[in-house]
Amino acid sequence: MKVVFLETVEGSGDMGEVKTVAPGYARNYLLPRGLAAPATPALLRRAERLRQLEEQRQRDLDARARELLGRLEGEALIMAVRVGEQGRLYGSVTNADIAEKAGEILGEELDRRIVLLPEAIRSVGVYTVPIRLSRHVVPEVTVVVVDALAPEGVQAAADALLNPPAPPEVRAAPTARMETSTAADSEEASSEDTDSAGASEPGTSSEEEDALD
Repeated sequence: MKVVFLETVEGSGDMGEVKTVAPGYARNYLLPRGLAAPATPALLRRAERLRQLEEQRQRDLDARARELLGRLEGEALIMAVRVGEQGRLYGSVTNADIAEKAGEILGEELDRRIVLLPEAIRSVGVYTVPIRLSRHVVPEVTVVVVDALAPEGVQAAADALLNPPAPPEVRAAPTARMETSTAADSEEASSEDTDSAGASEPGTSSEEEDALD
């Protein structure tokens, strides 16, 4: 069934868009809710104006989203929760929890559905979570899950996860190479001494000199 969308329906169509949809979907959902209407000639003539209105609405939403993004940038969302053994949470951190924490930073309530968390977080750690502020503005925020009863304090525990200490640089000790070199030098020197002891000076030997005398 061919319809004109009168409102934007996420995943189905934008306002002013003309699409063919399943008849049951149109009759049971879109038409009764006033989200779309049959694509009559009169409505098709209005479609272009509806599209322009939707484009302007999206520009406004994107501008607002970029403003929110500027206030979120550089902010880690620290979630202090109860933690059991091996860093496992007693409960979990959900998209509603993250939306609430982000809303505290922004000073306004956010819909949990804009937090694109594939599954609930159940362990301590640092996570990257997309938040759909508008259709075209989908930043990734850093979520830090820490033990609410961390001995060093929640902020210190979060800082330790965000900035783990660098492992010490491991450098090969030169001792083995020096010993090997020294042993080789000693062996070479010993060989030279042996060659020197076994060699005779050029000319007559001492026995020949005694006989001549």
